[in-house]
Amino acid sequence: MSSKKSITTYAKALFQNFKVSNSNVPKEVDLSDIGKIILREAKTKSPDVFFLGEELLLVRALILSSKSINEFFQNPTYSEHQKLDVLFSIFPGLTLSFQSFLKVLAEKSHLSLLPEISLEYTKILVNFRNSTDVKIYVANGLKENYGVLLLNTLRTVTNSKEIIVSAFYNPKLLGGFILEYNSKSIDASILKEFSFFLTEG
Repeated sequence: MSSKKSITTYAKALFQNFKVSNSNVPKEVDLSDIGKIILREAKTKSPDVFFLGEELLLVRALILSSKSINEFFQNPTYSEHQKLDVLFSIFPGLTLSFQSFLKVLAEKSHLSLLPEISLEYTKILVNFRNSTDVKIYVANGLKENYGVLLLNTLRTVTNSKEIIVSAFYNPKLLGGFILEYNSKSIDASILKEFSFFLTEG
């Protein structure tokens, strides 16, 4: 199995095992050993898909925090058991469910895939919550009273219930804005209009 396919399978399987409801379940996921990792702490304290996502992000941040740590997890000369010990010593409070997931990855020698699994899992959560990441590039700062209007407009444009906005300042735009979401781009900047005017002349 290719590493890309493994990453996707692990992320989908982790999500499927702990999803909130039975809807939106990927039918094609082969759970294999992942189905055996369910070690729920207690019925009332069982982690949900979002909590597990936060644990994945923590581990990802650790692995990518420095070149030496990243190289340690990528280096096959270190045993998976050593890598697991490092994770458990740094994060002693990980849920039993997530610890079990890490042990499955260690058995398959796939702990090095954790950063990519985290990114894939985050994509699944974004779709599950019907949220959209939106980048907005502006020439001037956004005024506070634009917030509600902007969010409502973005919800309509993206057809999402939740919008996660990242704003970037780019004075070269001269005015207006550029929106990027779901691999789409809307350029309503003055720079674009100005460039169009120059090419027409």
